[in-house]
Order: sequence, then structure tokens, then C-alpha cells
Amino acid sequence: MLKLPLSLLVLLGTCAAQAPHALTQLQNNARVLMVFAPDASSPSFKRQLELIERHSFELSIRNTVVVPVSTAPKLSDELFTFENLPLGTASEQADARSRFHVHPGDFLVILLDQIGSVQIRSGAPVDIHELTASLDSLPDGH
Repeated sequence: MLKLPLSLLVLLGTCAAQAPHALTQLQNNARVLMVFAPDASSPSFKRQLELIERHSFELSIRNTVVVPVSTAPKLSDELFTFENLPLGTASEQADARSRFHVHPGDFLVILLDQIGSVQIRSGAPVDIHELTASLDSLPDGH
């Protein structure tokens, strides 16, 4: 049972050129799990995305969209089996890094609730059980 409105699903499937406004549009509609890494080959980044992929259903039913932020150009071309909204351009990534005070060389996981408040900020991959417990404790935002 997916709670994302059809307009958001269409947005998630559109090109990355629309991504600067996408984070704003997700606010009040979905929870956002941002995964920052210096590049897609970072072991922590790979580990976090692997955990997300294995538990994508749990995140989906909790109305959570993953936003991977990596400098690797191939990242936006990768197909994930979970709902995601990659920030494809350097400008979009720089804006997100600036907004959340993440240095380009840092790995960081940030969970935002539906109103955009930071609920988790971790410099290491986050266990999915810890993540789902945090998501379950959050209000729906409506």
C-alpha cells in the first residue's frame, strides 16, 4: 500500500533536471532519507544502499523516498529497485550539501520527517531496524 500521490510518482520518474524543486515538493508528502557520499564507490555508500535495497518494502510502506547524493556521474544512470530521487547535477548536489552542511568528502545519512526536520544524522551506515523504528515514531505530518 503506497501512500505517495501519483504526482510524486511521476516526479520521481522524471529527469533529474527537475530535482532542485523535487525536495521541496516532497516536503509534507513523504519522508526523505538522504545518503551523501564523496562518490558511488565509497564502501559506506555502497553498504547503505545495499541495506536500503534489501529493505525497500519497509521504507516504501513508511512513505520514505531515498535521495542518494554522490559525485559519480553514473549514479543517476543506475536503476535502483527502491523509490529514489537522485540529484544528478553538480549544482543540485552542492545545494543539498550546503543546506545540510555536508562536506564533499563526507559520508552522511540524514532522515527528514515530512515537515523537513532532521530526525537522524549519522556519519556511518544506519541499520534499517533503527531507521524503521525512527520512522514509526514520527507523526504522519498531516
